[in-house]
Amino acid sequence: MSLPSTRLVAAADISPDALKKFKGEFPSVTTYTSYEEMLKKERLDIVSVCTWAQYHAAATISAAKGGVKAILCEKPMATSLGEVDQMIETCKENDVKLAIAHQHRFDPANTLARRLIADGLIGKPLLMHERTEGGLLNNGSHYIDITRYLLSDQEADWVMGQVERRTDRYERGTRVEDLCSGLVCFRGGTRLIIEIDTPTPGITSDGTYIFGSEGTIKLTEDAALLHNPDEKGWRKIDAPPETNQFAELLEWIEGKRYHRCAAEKVRGTMEILMAIYESVRIKGLVKLPLKTRESPLELMIRSGSLPVEKAGKYDIRLPKELWGILK
Repeated sequence: MSLPSTRLVAAADISPDALKKFKGEFPSVTTYTSYEEMLKKERLDIVSVCTWAQYHAAATISAAKGGVKAILCEKPMATSLGEVDQMIETCKENDVKLAIAHQHRFDPANTLARRLIADGLIGKPLLMHERTEGGLLNNGSHYIDITRYLLSDQEADWVMGQVERRTDRYERGTRVEDLCSGLVCFRGGTRLIIEIDTPTPGITSDGTYIFGSEGTIKLTEDAALLHNPDEKGWRKIDAPPETNQFAELLEWIEGKRYHRCAAEKVRGTMEILMAIYESVRIKGLVKLPLKTRESPLELMIRSGSLPVEKAGKYDIRLPKELWGILK
């Protein structure tokens, strides 16, 4: 999104073809095939890290040391909790504001539902159920983060998980599971059941439901439907317009507000993701905070506890002709 107070001045990509295409759309932008060179030669205020997840930590740390004021990094924040904490610590040391692009925190319906829950219109939130596809770190991270946002960023108390990885499956170069599920208990008692790539049909397919002790909220793209003892049926509440993550980042830099996707705030999302994997690794319930710094999924793959039964590396986000780039 274009903002009047900002100007795009430089971009870096390892693909010359991608840079050529980008230059055609933004001819005034200086392009580089290395972000290290770009950070060295340009005086940048804000950097957007749009790489694949396994490169987020290195790019963010380099940008933080390069004198920028703020960084907006794509989700998932990284591929391990150790990387996440390195990113946060480096940004703190260099007085850099770090936000993670969990864009669904800016969906008007989600912000409306967060307020309705906080105001007690469904009593105590008891249960949420979500199902998606594309890997836990990929699309699963959206739903776990949305749940945390709806619950006013409550911390999780414990997690249990299950994973199956019978094929050598990747998502944009990162090893992922074939399918998984997780049960998350938040400190307020709310449970989240999350399913990733499990067989269909799912329990619900017409929206997100939040079940409370005194009512239910159903979310659509632009509204929340409320059902509680005060309502005769479903009452539709239209969601007011929201700001966006880029505008809020500028306001954070200017000291006007705190970003709802600040790294310290959304760290809990990564902790839950890693705790689901850790539950599989230790074959039991994981009490938070999580102490394992490496990716438990990677630890299991390297140890041989998740053996591949169907050989052949493949990436669910890459065409077959590019599968050969996987290492």
